[in-house]
Amino acid sequence: MLDKKDAQWWVLEVEKRPQAAPDLVRMLADRLAFLDKQNEELRGEMIALRRQIRGSTTTVETAALQRRIQELEGLLRQGISGRRVVVYGPDRIEINQPLDAEFVLNRELLGDPRVDQRLGLLVCLPGANLLILTGDSRAFFVAQAELPEPESGGDAIPLGNPRDVTVIIDRAQFERNRFLLLVSKKGYAYSLLAGTINAVAGRQEKLIRNLIPGDPIISAIPSQNGDLFAISQRGRWTRFSERTLAGSGSLIMDLPKGDALAGVASLTGEANLLFLSTEGRLYARRSEDLPARKVTGGSAGQLFKTQTIVSLAVSSTQDEFVIATKRGRILHVPIKPLLEAASSEMGVRVPGFEVGDMPLLMAGL
Repeated sequence: MLDKKDAQWWVLEVEKRPQAAPDLVRMLADRLAFLDKQNEELRGEMIALRRQIRGSTTTVETAALQRRIQELEGLLRQGISGRRVVVYGPDRIEINQPLDAEFVLNRELLGDPRVDQRLGLLVCLPGANLLILTGDSRAFFVAQAELPEPESGGDAIPLGNPRDVTVIIDRAQFERNRFLLLVSKKGYAYSLLAGTINAVAGRQEKLIRNLIPGDPIISAIPSQNGDLFAISQRGRWTRFSERTLAGSGSLIMDLPKGDALAGVASLTGEANLLFLSTEGRLYARRSEDLPARKVTGGSAGQLFKTQTIVSLAVSSTQDEFVIATKRGRILHVPIKPLLEAASSEMGVRVPGFEVGDMPLLMAGL
């Protein structure tokens, strides 16, 4: 059922994005059709349950239900232990391994002249459907099984087409959300309706037509059109409503020379914000202590003054994280045991780092 707030949201979106009105109408029609179908299915299930209550459940039916439960438990176990970790660059796959497997590189992810710092980290289930974005916002769909798998101790494997890959994201992530936020290298944010992405990616076209030349897309964050939080490498931060973003994109935070965005996160409620520094230290701060601003573009202050931040994550729904290091190690880090120490001024060093190694990327499980 759609309430008045939902209806008002659709009206405001049409007023804000008149060029997207046909897509919005189609999304609304699809949503109403889905709700109607879901309602009919639920009514059918209720009738079946009432009939079942009147009768008696047979031994055969009970055995079938038990087998189904066992199958689902098996799939759940496979989902937890069978996840894969993928580290990728613009034109190659560096690591593509099971989460719990040992993997050794014969080189560093940084320091090799073939490897730049524009790397990405993905955690997904085997067989997941993936969305690939290039620097110019062109979108493609690919299956996880189609990605190359470098051998332990071997070199990276070229990705082939598409080239200039900047983002690989699990398709299920953004399909569970109403929006997908794209962030550019210079810190501009573009908010897209998740429902329009499938059609564009199916045609392998650009998601953003008015992208600033020389300012490629470097990250994508599924969102619910709530607050956005951003942190720079030098510790400057900002928070604002995603609804304040212009249809043509807005600058997240005006940063001085020598500073750049380290991460952007979407907030659906108050949560622990996790910051990872180049020294391998983890810092946790409550989001309610960092209030939202009314507009984009400005900094709300400097949260860290002596640390260099490399990654940002939110732990409201995720209690475990994966960290990829300079030496190509994959660390599986539970957050709960570290949270109290991470909330202190000094933070806490993430266990598992070797001397001379440093974190590069962090992703939630």
